[in-house]
Amino acid sequence: MQHGRTAVLHFLAQVVRSLAGFGTTLFAARYFGAAGLGVYSQFLALLFWVKLPGDSMTSAVSKRMSESETTVGHFSAGLLVVVGYGIVVGLAVAVVRGPVNDFLGIDAALLLVALVVVNMAFDIVKSGFVGDKRVAVSGWLGTAEQVLRLGGQVAFVLGGAMVLGLVYGHILSLFVFTLFGLVLLRDRLAVPDRSDLTELRTFAQYSWLGNLKGLALNWMDILVLGIFVGDDLVGIYTASWTLASFLTLASKSIATTLFPELSDLGDRGDFEKARELVTDAMLFSGVFLIPGGFGAAVLGSELLQVYSAEFATGGTVLVILIGARLFHAFGGQFIGALNGLDYPELAFRINAVFFATNFVLNVVLVYLYGWYGAATATLLSTVVYVVLGWTLLTREVGVIRIPYRAIAHQVFAGAVMAAVVWTVRPATPNPLYVTVALVAVGAAVYGLVLVTVSAPVRGKLRALADLD
Repeated sequence: MQHGRTAVLHFLAQVVRSLAGFGTTLFAARYFGAAGLGVYSQFLALLFWVKLPGDSMTSAVSKRMSESETTVGHFSAGLLVVVGYGIVVGLAVAVVRGPVNDFLGIDAALLLVALVVVNMAFDIVKSGFVGDKRVAVSGWLGTAEQVLRLGGQVAFVLGGAMVLGLVYGHILSLFVFTLFGLVLLRDRLAVPDRSDLTELRTFAQYSWLGNLKGLALNWMDILVLGIFVGDDLVGIYTASWTLASFLTLASKSIATTLFPELSDLGDRGDFEKARELVTDAMLFSGVFLIPGGFGAAVLGSELLQVYSAEFATGGTVLVILIGARLFHAFGGQFIGALNGLDYPELAFRINAVFFATNFVLNVVLVYLYGWYGAATATLLSTVVYVVLGWTLLTREVGVIRIPYRAIAHQVFAGAVMAAVVWTVRPATPNPLYVTVALVAVGAAVYGLVLVTVSAPVRGKLRALADLD
């Protein structure tokens, strides 16, 4: 159960981090409006697509470091690859600086290069902590970076840098905590040799498509929407996605925590224990997403008005995106298990299907139905993702017990919560403080009902409380 305590610590770190990220979105939305937030969102979308080739190193570093307790050159090799790729990106952007600036709508091509390099270096540092089985440290490092990012962005924007201030603050925070993380991991630094690079390559050649899948999930719709709709709708869609993503923190923390554990079990061939861990992961993957979906159906428009009144039109999109996040949360546990148990080629196939499905559906459905099409495309592609993940994982490790009853309890508790909130909500539009109060009431009702009806949840909570 030690992984349970680690998951809780990582989850708490992600809560704080997501609140800081929400603060950035809220600040940008209120200061610049939906259109300004849309511009920054498209900048980030381009960032994550440009750094894609270097992203495959992060999972490879975590995997190879977790396989050995001794200091080897995998971590240093990953850093060298990232630096080399950053140089290539810098040269490429220098050649096409004009078109890049035209796409961004601001003169920020060189800033894009700097952000790509420090972002990739920071990702390698965090993956180093995961590989070193210090997952909670990785989580809190990311949290501290996000908090500093918010402070820096507010300072730069209010200092007169406007939208570029969001980029300046982003670069500063990543740079500071990359250096800090390197100091903490100095004992893991070693001169890499060719075998270290080869071992990273053998895993990264499959894992890169997992990163491509992640980009498709988070940024494909933003890029496609940027072609077919205005910046204001992109900004509202981004705000809806941010709220939906906040509900995935539990499943992300579980997957991150279990990866090094599954890696060990895979090396020992202990598939029985691995199946138990996956079942435990499914138990809590939807613990926030399920009630979040019910809550968004009742209060979605009111929740989005936290940003400003113009964001209220995204209520329906928010519900669809939470559904997509729910399917992806379960699928992510299956793909994480495949990678942890050293079946990257199977994860590669699933991610390839997801990417192709997501791309085609986004282009077609956004063209036909606008932002509702983008949300629907994400939902449908995640359904395909979870079905394929489950099929291939069970084929390799045997039948995994699905906690149907525990999941049904979460659905029941979410339905009761929605009914209570619907009953007590005012008939007139809610002021912000009323919306916050309704969310608090809903959370209390959900938690009380779930703990009352679900013995597995009560058992897990008692086990976590008894950990020393």
